[in-house]
Amino acid sequence: MKSRAGLTALMLGACAWAAAVTAAVQEPPHLHRAPAQSRMLTSPLELTQDDLTAGEKAYAARCAQCHGADGKGPMLWQNGRTRPTDLSDPRMREHADGEIYWVISNGVAESGMPAARDLAERARWQVVAYVRTLGGVKLTLAAPGSGGSYLWDLPPGFPRPKVPADNPMSAEKVELGRHLFYDTRLSADNTFSCASCHKQDRAFADEKGRGVGVTGEVHPRGSMSLGNIAYSPVLTWANPTQRKLETQALVPMFGDEPVELGLSGREKEMLAKLAADPKYVDLFAKAFPGELQPITLANVTKGIASFERVLISGRSPYDRYRTGQDPIAISDSAKRGEELFFSERTECFHCHGGFNFTETADYIGKGFLEIEFHNTGLYNVDGKGAYPAPNTGVHAVSEDEEDMGRFKAPSLRNIAETAPYMHDGSIATLEEVIAHYEAGGRTIAGGPHAGDGSKSPLKSSFVKGFTLTPQERRDLVAFLKNLTDQEFLTDPRFGNPWKKQGD
Repeated sequence: MKSRAGLTALMLGACAWAAAVTAAVQEPPHLHRAPAQSRMLTSPLELTQDDLTAGEKAYAARCAQCHGADGKGPMLWQNGRTRPTDLSDPRMREHADGEIYWVISNGVAESGMPAARDLAERARWQVVAYVRTLGGVKLTLAAPGSGGSYLWDLPPGFPRPKVPADNPMSAEKVELGRHLFYDTRLSADNTFSCASCHKQDRAFADEKGRGVGVTGEVHPRGSMSLGNIAYSPVLTWANPTQRKLETQALVPMFGDEPVELGLSGREKEMLAKLAADPKYVDLFAKAFPGELQPITLANVTKGIASFERVLISGRSPYDRYRTGQDPIAISDSAKRGEELFFSERTECFHCHGGFNFTETADYIGKGFLEIEFHNTGLYNVDGKGAYPAPNTGVHAVSEDEEDMGRFKAPSLRNIAETAPYMHDGSIATLEEVIAHYEAGGRTIAGGPHAGDGSKSPLKSSFVKGFTLTPQERRDLVAFLKNLTDQEFLTDPRFGNPWKKQGD
């Protein structure tokens, strides 16, 4: 019979082992050495049930031996190597698909996980999709061949946008939408169009900090860039319920808080103007063949939405550098800025990661939806994190105090062309934006909006502040300026079809 001291020692040892195992399980799952840039990788899959089945088979053959059939892995690991990541932990959702793909492709030396480069690229992405299900994610699967026949002109590495089933893409519909987007007849006094606030040379934003409508009313927020809007699963600065371009288009047309195009009560008048133009009779007939009366409000918004979906930007100098098309496309300063941007020191990439430099993105092949809103410490008018009304962010819709000051992190593509910045245009330059994040929030010394945003209890944990040298600030700005896609800003396919030659 063992002594009491021996039993105690045995029990203590068992408790220590159990505590170690518990601590290991409770640690957030991590992907070993996956660079932050890997978040920009996107799946080329249509993501069907066939893909998921293939991913499950490949996982069973290549991964289950160490990670376990359920993804939890063994309770004990061997030879002092790093324990495999628990793939069943729901917090795996914090990692982007590209990070998982990178680890599968490159392996993990510490745990003995081999690189799977002998596995075809498609098969690796199928494994990524199956790994998602181990964490309880219910993937959105497409029926085989459901992507449609429209030929997208996508930059290298860009995924295919999702398109609603009730508004399939066509070249004719895009051309109709382009005419409607630039047509001032879609306003109360024939002076404003969608393009009045979304200018191509400004990446389909404008130069105003806050929008101005057809009546001269100044809006609470600025016009967001429409570049790559096809990839955004939620629209506008802070309305989580606004999900479809087709329905969002109705807001500037008929909304009166604020007034934008001023068409409230003028729907019939607007449609009559379009129907009186032989060009539109032809455009609508081609875009909606088989419809007896195609000039309808629903078809107007379908056309505009189709045009907006093709406003895809991804051919900046940084893209040419990143994809290996041109290794010297950006300067050494911009390369140093890239390192800063994707570092844990500045944490920029946590909110502005992914191929579109925003974590709020969706596309064909993406397994589950990501929608993020953040409080960046821009205001703190009451010491409790309040933002000045009516710009209270998601809070204005949800009325939840936790949503105070939370806004969507916009894409940083073409960011150098969309000044001034923030939802209300209250920061003028990129240098001032960087200073804001360096300070961990903005301090306003006096006036009705006075307060220290860095002390806001509602501020995002990613806005913690950091210190840069003057050269590092220049490097970061240089990187951001290399996200400008000049081809996108001047592409005649996106230009004004009503503009006369020589104007």
